[in-house]
Amino acid sequence: MEARPPSTSEAVGHVLAMAHAGTSPHVAVIGRHALSVVLALLQHGCARVRSLRPDTAAPDCETADLAWILDVESEREFDDALKAAHRRARLVMVEGAACHFCRELQRHAVQAGLDVVSFDHVSRRAMLASRSILAMAA
Repeated sequence: MEARPPSTSEAVGHVLAMAHAGTSPHVAVIGRHALSVVLALLQHGCARVRSLRPDTAAPDCETADLAWILDVESEREFDDALKAAHRRARLVMVEGAACHFCRELQRHAVQAGLDVVSFDHVSRRAMLASRSILAMAA
């Protein structure tokens, strides 16, 4: 019997726990079909949630505790989303359709100033961190 995929609410809970994001984090969601994730984040008590499209310019670089990339359409969009995420947050979650580009995730991450911290092949989810936090932890 195949395991059922987690609901959006379960996935959000898991991601927030992985990120050690605290009780009411600020999250920037970067992707095309992000409404269900945004609503689930709000239901989980996130203080602020910002939704950004990877193919449009954002007028600000408001900082966030976590940036979550999902559902990008091309490698260029993925690179742009990684750069936008890195400008906003020290921790970046890459998930789902964005992981289509995960075969070369390390190269994309390094170009954006990030390193891969963990990768879950089953959930198709990767956690990236700013190289500056990894240097401080060493």
